[in-house]
Amino acid sequence: MAPLVGALFGWSLWGESIVGTEAEKVVEVVGIALTGAVGLFLASHVRSRNIEIERAYSTHLEELSQRLRSLAYHDSLTDLYNHRYFYEQLSHEVERAHRYGRPVSVILLDLDNFKVVNDTYGHLMGDKLLALIARIISDQVRGADIPARYGGDEFAIILPDTPRAAAEATAQKLARAIASGHTNAGALSESLPLSTSWGVACCPDEARTVSELLQLADDRVYAAKGTAASLKAVSSIE
Repeated sequence: MAPLVGALFGWSLWGESIVGTEAEKVVEVVGIALTGAVGLFLASHVRSRNIEIERAYSTHLEELSQRLRSLAYHDSLTDLYNHRYFYEQLSHEVERAHRYGRPVSVILLDLDNFKVVNDTYGHLMGDKLLALIARIISDQVRGADIPARYGGDEFAIILPDTPRAAAEATAQKLARAIASGHTNAGALSESLPLSTSWGVACCPDEARTVSELLQLADDRVYAAKGTAASLKAVSSIE
């Protein structure tokens, strides 16, 4: 029975020829069969374990890849998309506008007097203000729109399938929301001297390329400064 016991653990010590009574031969044959079954079971278990490890490793790599993509395409302060992602998506949308004849508009929004806020209240307060403005923008735009931090105190929004008139209405809504100093997270408690200026441009109606589109919107931002199109914002941070 020793070979049989060994077979249960996946090994055998048979080194001699099968001799003896029929009963002994049967025992040895059964032992061989058990050895094969145990071996198959162990091999299957190892393969199953390896698959589990591979799946866990693959999931970990995918999660790490997603975090890296998020870091590569998001602004760490405001959690909006960054300039790199904005430019890539705008290039895609401009190409799409030409291919399908569907308009894409861009809003550039500049925070006036932001340097005064930084100089008066400090950069920490300035950073908090930028993060709050970003939340206001996120609250106001559609799910299909692409809001981004364009520069230091500049924000930009891509509006796919949107003509200039509709984009201007959105820009006015954004300016009013910033002026009121309210977000879905709540109202602001302390006033800061801040105003916003914005410019809108549309492709392919007014501009054919990404550079032309951004230049036109930027020109309109600076044309708006100091005019009625620049809405005063009474905004602050708690």
